[in-house]
Amino acid sequence: MANSFSALSSAFAWGSLLLAVIALVAGLAWGWVITQRAENEARTEAEKCANAYIAKWLTDEAPGLVRAHVENLQNATLGRGNDDEAADAIGEEAG
Repeated sequence: MANSFSALSSAFAWGSLLLAVIALVAGLAWGWVITQRAENEARTEAEKCANAYIAKWLTDEAPGLVRAHVENLQNATLGRGNDDEAADAIGEEAG
């Protein structure tokens, strides 16, 4: 009877150890899966926010910048003279 109790307690110990290892591996795998999902979701959301910010900037700020550069090209002589010829000269020098 002592031998059977000893074998039974040994079987419980080995079973508990095996379940602990399985639980540890499952926990690590679950953590990895959740990390990958969170990373993908964060990247997707960051891309959406960046695209929205860029679109807002393009509608609010870009027209003013383009207009300022066009005005600079139209007033290329910065005084009296032919602005179109000066703009063409600047363009040729720029390459």
